[in-house]
Amino acid sequence: MLVKLHTVESAIAGLMPLILVLGAARAAVPVIGTVAARGSFVLDRATVTGNATLFEGATVETKAASSRMDLASGAKVLLAAESRARLYSDHLVLERGEGQWEKAATYHFEARGLTIQPETGNASARVALAGGARVELAVFSGSFRVLNAKGMLVANAAAGRSLELEPQMPDASTKLTGTLRLSSGHYLLTDETTNVTVELTGAGLSQDVGYRVEVTGTTDVAATPVSDAAHLVRVSSAKRLGKSRDSGGAAAAGKGGAPGGAASSGVGISATAVAIIGGVAAAATVGGLAAAGKLPGQGAPSPTPISR
Repeated sequence: MLVKLHTVESAIAGLMPLILVLGAARAAVPVIGTVAARGSFVLDRATVTGNATLFEGATVETKAASSRMDLASGAKVLLAAESRARLYSDHLVLERGEGQWEKAATYHFEARGLTIQPETGNASARVALAGGARVELAVFSGSFRVLNAKGMLVANAAAGRSLELEPQMPDASTKLTGTLRLSSGHYLLTDETTNVTVELTGAGLSQDVGYRVEVTGTTDVAATPVSDAAHLVRVSSAKRLGKSRDSGGAAAAGKGGAPGGAASSGVGISATAVAIIGGVAAAATVGGLAAAGKLPGQGAPSPTPISR
């Protein structure tokens, strides 16, 4: 009996260094906030009821109930039912379903290679993963920038705007629609769907100044555009659609300026997408989903908005 007891004590003593190392490793992972739900959820593969502490890199998977995360950064995140995300101190990676966040400040979402980042501290929005490779964005307040996997600006979205976004083949042509204007010798166009301003270069552009045009071309990532533009696009073809929709015949200037005309009617992300920029197709969604508080493509009702 004494031999057996000694053997057990020796085994425990042998495991102590490993236990201490694992404990120290856990303690070294920073706490980033808390998570709570009216029901159960899965936190790092363990089922939890009620609430729990969130550590850097934690994975939260909801079941029948949504879960709310209060983060140390001040951001508040709501993960809808049947959704999954990995959470970090400065961002969330949405892996399934949909999430909503407010008081975003510097906190951003990542979804299918896209980065959706707020421009103001009181911005709020909802992001959902839909069929295929689509990402749906509805902005409630403030404004957001959408970047592709290479950090290139592909959309600006302000309060009340809803967009469908879908990454395309890396070599996808750039396709934009807006009013062509001339500013200090440079041709500029603010796309009506993405609200991104680009500088255009190519033959025959002078004859389309003041007109709405649909341009196709290639974004030159190595070129430096004029300061009012985010990118330089080398135009291969331009199709005149009519006179500018505004009385001045020019859209608002600036990288984040308002579009030159009303948004096109919503269409599915396909070959007929409203815009393609930075290898990402974008289409405006009809009906003001941000105002309605609901995104399409989600079978269950949307979760209750985060309380303010």
